[in-house]
Amino acid sequence: MASPNANLFPQAFGRYVLTQKIAMGGMAEIFRAKSLGAEGFEKVVVIKRILPHFSEDEGFVTMFKDEARVAAHLSHANVVQIFDFDEAEGLFYIAMEYVEGQDLKRVLDQGAKKGQPLSIAQAVHIIIEAALGLHYAHTRLVDGEPLNIVHRDVSPHNIMVSFSGEVKIMDFGIAKAASRSTKTRVGTVKGKCAYMSPEQARGKPLDARSDLFALGVCLWEMLTGKRLFVGESDFETLNNVLKAEVPAPSELNPEVPKELDAIVLKALARERDDRQADCGAFAGELRRWYYSTVADPDAASLKGYMHELFAEDIARIRSDVAAEVAMMEQLRRNGLAAPGSNSQQRRVVTGSQPAARGVQEERTMALDAGPNEHTLALPDGLASAGVAPRSQNPAVPKPKSRTGWYVGVGVGAAVLAAIAVIASGGGSKPAKTDAAGATAPGTGQTAESPPAKARRIGIRIHAPGAQQILVDDNPICTEPDCDFGGDEGKTVKILARSGERMKIIYHKLDQDGATVDVKIPEAATPTAVAAPQAPMVIVHVEPPTATVTVNDHALPLSNSNAKVVDAKLGDTLHVEAKAEGYRSERQDFVVKNPQIETFVLSLEKEKEKRVDTARAAQASPGKIVVTAAPWAKVSVKGKDLGLTPVKTELPAGKYALTLTKGEKSKTVSVTVKPGQTATVNVDMRAE
Repeated sequence: MASPNANLFPQAFGRYVLTQKIAMGGMAEIFRAKSLGAEGFEKVVVIKRILPHFSEDEGFVTMFKDEARVAAHLSHANVVQIFDFDEAEGLFYIAMEYVEGQDLKRVLDQGAKKGQPLSIAQAVHIIIEAALGLHYAHTRLVDGEPLNIVHRDVSPHNIMVSFSGEVKIMDFGIAKAASRSTKTRVGTVKGKCAYMSPEQARGKPLDARSDLFALGVCLWEMLTGKRLFVGESDFETLNNVLKAEVPAPSELNPEVPKELDAIVLKALARERDDRQADCGAFAGELRRWYYSTVADPDAASLKGYMHELFAEDIARIRSDVAAEVAMMEQLRRNGLAAPGSNSQQRRVVTGSQPAARGVQEERTMALDAGPNEHTLALPDGLASAGVAPRSQNPAVPKPKSRTGWYVGVGVGAAVLAAIAVIASGGGSKPAKTDAAGATAPGTGQTAESPPAKARRIGIRIHAPGAQQILVDDNPICTEPDCDFGGDEGKTVKILARSGERMKIIYHKLDQDGATVDVKIPEAATPTAVAAPQAPMVIVHVEPPTATVTVNDHALPLSNSNAKVVDAKLGDTLHVEAKAEGYRSERQDFVVKNPQIETFVLSLEKEKEKRVDTARAAQASPGKIVVTAAPWAKVSVKGKDLGLTPVKTELPAGKYALTLTKGEKSKTVSVTVKPGQTATVNVDMRAE
């Protein structure tokens, strides 16, 4: 079992060195760790370790092994990789891939907060990549036998977007696979309610098309900016899922093309036989739309978007990782034992790692890690029990929490203090601290009587406007100027704060009498506060031939939708619609939704006059069905009819259809007769 010093860092654990605890749930804890090898080899990983009291629960251990067994078979660019599964000190653990980025939920939240939502092309690209990762898992064979993996918990929380623009599916913690030791009983429902398929909500046996439905929900929500099935309670949400009544995304966002509507709605069909065959087919349809519609795929790059959205976070990670690299190098030079060594199996420093915060909405854990805050989206299995609040240093204000998996983890004061302890040749004996916050080597001597070879370095810390200055998280003064002394060569963390504003720097004590300047960021001025984003207001009118005025201004209709410009929250809109053969309507609507508001106005037909039966039959429309091998984009008279297969109704007459596939184009003639269906099949393959 773990030693009493399990919360002290850095520490050896099995083949790894744990550098910081990232999160702690009810059943397991998550660490940032390093695997060390010869010639300075290092690899950063994430360690997920069962809590000691659950290690004795045979059922839970079997479930934990199942997760490792399932994920260990997966090696794909769009899946977070599992590297290792083992037992150390009586505790089972999984070592998994380090991904520097954020989960999709955090990306969507940050984009909305900054008024920079994902473009339609970017949203489709993310789902294409996620679908490829899931299709790989669904179809994975081992020794010629299918694993039959179903993720069962696909949601924005479990889709990672790296700062380099990579997309990865993570957390197969509740996945169903043929190789599992534990079997979920029929009727047992797992996963997040709002992203379940109807068959999952009913507790029915699942296949890959359940994950396909969940991906469809993710894409629908990304395209519209709204939640699809979420209700006031889990019961209402599940009821919405079971009904699976899904409006076309373009009804809420007119920018969404009709061709994309059809692909999304097919993935969200209530009956799974009506969906795409699998996630691979879904990705294929999205790809065909993407490359036939998006003029410049490079402009939809996720890398540039992520760097713009998380610029401050990325800069903070770079600084933290650089400090950790320096710390590990110092530890190596001063005799850190290799993991597994009996001489120094667990070398630790003074201080303890605070516990993690509680679980947030939909079992996502957000951690406060001091000024350099990083977070982790915990798997569903970690969140069944409550977690204790994280203890805070009262001298340091608590930053706002973030959601997502931040794997570039900041270096805590306890980790940095290890340099002084181990460099001095001391063991795990706690170091002593003088009144000014300087740490003496772990030799039993105080800071006032250092070893003969130690040299004291004095510096002046200058932080204009500071109300408090801390060194290695120890308060040393409440003035803008402070004197501090410590051992030569030691790197200290200096934090200066004024109210909620703060600045952290790391300084090496190598010059006696030096002045260290710390500039606290300026307070935000009122002019720097971004104005609230105006809601998108859409007026949907039937029939599409109507003319519409809003507040006595005429608006053009596109696919029965009119976009109202400059509408504000709380505005009353006077909407009037007229159409030949229909009764005119006038209604008042109030804008209440701060994001997207859609108002619907349906006109009633006037009483029809008697017409000559023969003339009516002649004027009645017919239908055409257009197919192509392998596929084509169809248009008539400049109007886009979508991707094949196309089924549509046209007035009787003769038409020239244009079929396009990439740079290849063909034109065919077709005659539409009243009340009849004309069929066209065109071969678009290379000659």
